[in-house]
Amino acid sequence: MKRIVVLGGGIGGTTVANRIQRLLAPEVETGQVEISVVDKEGIHAYQPGYLMVVFDKMRPEETRQDEARLLHRNIRLVKSEVVKIDAAGKKLHLAGGKEMPYDILVIATGSTLHPELSPGFTEGAHSFYDLANAVKLRDDLRQFNGGKIVVTVAGMPYKCPVAPLEVTFMLDDYLRSRGLRDKSEIHYTYPIPRVFGIETVAPVMQKIMTERGIQTHTPFNVQKVDAAGKKLVGVEGEALDFDLLVGIPPHRGADLIGASGLGDKGNWVPTDKYTLRAEGQNDIYVLGDATNIAISKAGSTADYEAETVAQSVASQARGIAPSTRYEGRVYCWIMTGLSQATYIKFDYLHPPHPPTPSFSHYWNKMIYNRVYWDVTARAMF
Repeated sequence: MKRIVVLGGGIGGTTVANRIQRLLAPEVETGQVEISVVDKEGIHAYQPGYLMVVFDKMRPEETRQDEARLLHRNIRLVKSEVVKIDAAGKKLHLAGGKEMPYDILVIATGSTLHPELSPGFTEGAHSFYDLANAVKLRDDLRQFNGGKIVVTVAGMPYKCPVAPLEVTFMLDDYLRSRGLRDKSEIHYTYPIPRVFGIETVAPVMQKIMTERGIQTHTPFNVQKVDAAGKKLVGVEGEALDFDLLVGIPPHRGADLIGASGLGDKGNWVPTDKYTLRAEGQNDIYVLGDATNIAISKAGSTADYEAETVAQSVASQARGIAPSTRYEGRVYCWIMTGLSQATYIKFDYLHPPHPPTPSFSHYWNKMIYNRVYWDVTARAMF
C-alpha cells in the first residue's frame, strides 16, 4: 500500500489532499493507497478573511472550519504535532514519541508570524495577520477619531503580498465613510524603492495613493517600533510619528523545517519551481508558503501549485514518472476600497497588468469569500 501523507492543513494541505483523493479514488477505495493529513489543531483558517473582519465584511467565525468537515471521507485526519521529518527514513516523528511512515510526503506547513523579530512591534503595532489581532484592530478602529495612521511592512518575504496595499486603501475609504479623512493622515512604507514588489503593478498602486493623498515612504526598512513614544524608526534614518500603526509582522517558515534540516536560514524549503519537489528529495513535494520559490506567498499560489502536486503525486503513486509542471500561476484580487477592487494575474513569463478598479471586481472577490470552502478547500469544481 502506498502511504501518502500531507503535512499541514489550510489552503495548501486541504486542497492538495482532496485533489489527490479525487485522482486516486479507485486506488483509495481498493486499499492500494492511503491518504493522511497531519495537522496539529485540525482547524482550517481562511486567512484572507482576517482583513475582511477588520472592516466588518466577514464575521470572525466565518473564517474558520473544522478540517474534518472539509476533507473527503476517505482521507484520514491525524491531529498531532510533528517534531521532525526524517527524510532519510521516510517517516514523521510525532509528539509523544510516535512515528508515522510515508512513501510520498507533501509539505504544506505554511509560514509563521514572528513579531518579536522586530523590536517593539508586539507592543506598538496593530496587525491583521491572525484572527485575534484582526478583531482587536477592528475594535480599535471603531474608537479612532482621527490622527496619523502608518501602514508598514516589518520584513520580507511575507504572505499575501497585496495585503498592505489593501488595508491602506480600505482605511482610506473607511475614514471617508466616517467623515474622518480630513482629520487624518495615512502614511505607507515599504522596504524597497517602490510601493509594491512587482514592477508592472507598483506604478498603478502609486498613482492611486497619490490621488487619494496617501503619503508614501520607500525604501523604508523597519529598525524598531518605539511603542511608548509612538514612533516608527527606519534603518534608512527616517522616523514617523503615529497615532495608529498597522504592521505586517516578520515571517519565517515553520520551525519544524529547520529542525528537520530541510530549510534555508528562514526555514523555507528549497524547492524546484517547476516540479515543486524539495531539492534533493524524490519523494517530498512542497507547496504554498513553505517553499523558497520567489513568487507570491498567496492562497491562489497554493491552490494552483496543488494542481501540479496532486497530478505528480498521483503519477508517482502509480509508478509513472511525473510530467506536470507548475508555471508560476498566481491570481490575486486587490481591494482598492470598501466597495471596489482590481486584480493581478500572472505567471513566470507573463507579468501582471491590473485593470481599472471597479465594483464588479469587488463583487467577484466577495462571492469567492463565500464559495471558498467548496470551490477551493474541498476542491469541488
